[in-house]
Amino acid sequence: MQMDSLSELRQALETMFSRIETGEDILEQLERINVLYQELPATAPKMLSHYLERKSYTKALALLETL
Repeated sequence: MQMDSLSELRQALETMFSRIETGEDILEQLERINVLYQELPATAPKMLSHYLERKSYTKALALLETL
C-alpha cells in the first residue's frame, strides 16, 4: 500500500514539473500533492514529509526516485 501512495505522489510531482515546463496550470497537481502528503503512511521516509511540508518538490521527487 505504501508504494502505491508513493508512486502516486511521484506521478503527481512528475506531472506538475512537466506542466511547468509547458506553461500549463498546475493547481490540480498542487492540490493532489497536498492530499497525498496528508495521507502519507507513517512508514514513509521522514525526509519526504520534511520536503513536502516545506514545498521542496524537486527534493521530494529526487528522494522518491531513489526508492
